[in-house]
Amino acid sequence: MKRRAFVTGKAMTCSLGDSLEGVVDAVRHKRIRLDHIGGTDFKSVPIALPYTRPYYLINRNENDRLNNRSAEYFYAVLFSAVSRALLDAGLNRAEIEDMHIFFGSTSMDVPVFEGNHCKTAATVSGMFLQSSFGYGKIAGAIVERFGIAGNCYSFTTACTSSANALLYAAAMISEGHIERAIVVGYDLFNNLGFYGFEALKSIAASEYRPFDRRRDGLILGEACGAVVLEGRRRKAGDFMHLGGANLCDTYSVTSHDEEGSAVAETMNRALHQAGIGPEDICAVKAHATGTENNDRTECAAMRATFGSHIPPVTCVKPFIGHTVGACGVNELILFTESVKAGFIPSTPGFGEVDENLNLIPLTENREVGEGIFMLNYFGFGGNCTTLILSNKDNNV
Repeated sequence: MKRRAFVTGKAMTCSLGDSLEGVVDAVRHKRIRLDHIGGTDFKSVPIALPYTRPYYLINRNENDRLNNRSAEYFYAVLFSAVSRALLDAGLNRAEIEDMHIFFGSTSMDVPVFEGNHCKTAATVSGMFLQSSFGYGKIAGAIVERFGIAGNCYSFTTACTSSANALLYAAAMISEGHIERAIVVGYDLFNNLGFYGFEALKSIAASEYRPFDRRRDGLILGEACGAVVLEGRRRKAGDFMHLGGANLCDTYSVTSHDEEGSAVAETMNRALHQAGIGPEDICAVKAHATGTENNDRTECAAMRATFGSHIPPVTCVKPFIGHTVGACGVNELILFTESVKAGFIPSTPGFGEVDENLNLIPLTENREVGEGIFMLNYFGFGGNCTTLILSNKDNNV
């Protein structure tokens, strides 16, 4: 029988807080914490907006503000999530030392540079001349802090970054190359990302409405999530990684083919790798960015994959925002913890059917027990990743 990888520990920090129980309770009752940021928030930036945009900011305490994003803040959030995930898994000292690190992010340490720049008289050009010593710096900091002796792997593939990190970690466990891993998805607010999406006119004006006829874009969010993957289940209900797939849609350098062929192929490869068929999927956690191209492409792909029998679909970004490269791990945690609590989350913001999409996501929580679930992630530039998870006691 094929070896599986299990999610044995998890922790996250997002706009809803850093308590998993609190996050799940907020999701159950559709409580959302959405900030608005704009011109006066960016006095140190040469270009400022004369209006505000919604944003899901981390608010751990009353001192959390955009102007305190520094190296100390960055690593405090990171180390807290990793520490709590290790504690949740119940690992001993030897097991922690034996781990390998898989880190996924879109911005990496750009927030650190921007935060330091805001506190000095340096020029903008000087900020971009600073060296980050490579993408491995953040994973290396985790190694040093927690005494981990394993290897470090960093992924930056746009919005699929931490999903791909988890996919590769699970594959290495499945192949017997490693016994356990810590997979981290982390993205903090940064001007480069925020203004980039605003320049593309991709940010919604007020409300997140994925798949809705009135959708007008995405809303960004901050999050740091960490999961422990191991080659054995520690507790009843630990989710098992059944399979997954990654594929690049080469249709365009910025978007996906709206016919959804590459996205559908990714879903089908994931199903095949998991050894199951479309009919075995109990629910789909959609990527659902709320942008015109993504929603159209994803709906077309789901019709191609499932035909007229699309399983219940949920969109969780309205709860925590689009956390870009961190969404792979953080949306997995939010979704699986909700399932453990007995429900598939609803989709806040959906109210009007788009006849061109012909898809209605869950608008109310749906009761659920054991099952097999599909989690989709699609990145800017065409990267596609699908994960298949199960909380069934028996292997498929």
